[in-house]
Amino acid sequence: MAHNTQFALIDKEGKDRFPAIIKGTYQIGKERRRLPNDIETFARAILLEGEDGRFVRADGTKPGVLRFISKRDLEAVAYRLDPQIASRLGVPAFGTR
Repeated sequence: MAHNTQFALIDKEGKDRFPAIIKGTYQIGKERRRLPNDIETFARAILLEGEDGRFVRADGTKPGVLRFISKRDLEAVAYRLDPQIASRLGVPAFGTR
């Protein structure tokens, strides 16, 4: 599965989960409520708006829908974001819960 390494949620096993690219878009929400084609919009939704999105490990395992800002989803414990994108969003390039 295609993915973008500019943004990662880090799971409780310490493994990076990257935004999945499906049919040329990122998918926000389990129901695919929004389908942005740029990583900045996707990262904003996940980190600032509290949305969930589709992620996958680089080896294609553990595909799924993850959320960062939630006490219920304990799978994602940290994030890493390209410094230029982080600057535009006004967030640190790395953060933990």
